[in-house]
Amino acid sequence: MDCRDASERPSADGRRRDGLYIRALAEGLFREPPFDPERRAQLRSWSESLEGGDLARWAGRLDPRFPGGGRQRAARAVEVALLTGHALSWWQREARERGTLHPWYIHLTVPREVLHRRLAARVDAMLRAGFVQEVERVLASGVAPQAPGLDGVGYREVVAMLQGQLSESALRDAILVSTRRYAKRQDTWFRNQLREAQVWTIDATERPT
Repeated sequence: MDCRDASERPSADGRRRDGLYIRALAEGLFREPPFDPERRAQLRSWSESLEGGDLARWAGRLDPRFPGGGRQRAARAVEVALLTGHALSWWQREARERGTLHPWYIHLTVPREVLHRRLAARVDAMLRAGFVQEVERVLASGVAPQAPGLDGVGYREVVAMLQGQLSESALRDAILVSTRRYAKRQDTWFRNQLREAQVWTIDATERPT
């Protein structure tokens, strides 16, 4: 995480985005059918009117294999299911394109205590660099608190604090907890996705020989 502009910061959906790029190259994505622009716009307006939990429940009803995620991921699942008649997971399974690479992977890892120490240092650096003020400026510009991009790790905690839902003293720990969970999900995702690939795992704390 860093103090980049909101448009550049990974959202909650970004928890799998790096893996998505890898999967797109190695396995290919699915062939998306054309969507009616007017119906798509109406559906997006409706999705934006829902609370995050309600939107996620709709996504789960329309796609039983919906893995969860932020508003963007849930809205995408709803959009594809309602506009095509098939769940997003169906398209990913039945209409997959071929990948362009046959890669092998180097998985850099560090001991859990080292990772947690680095994450804490990064969160502290973000807060010192003006993360709260950055979010205040974004909200003051007219961006809605529930807008995509503000549901990312760190952003949602700062928004909650600015809205009085989280105390200022609890902000740092709340961001750190979310960041640790994000890191754990990333590690789990890559470990599961790369089970059948050729992978070299390297401890990044060791000096090269």
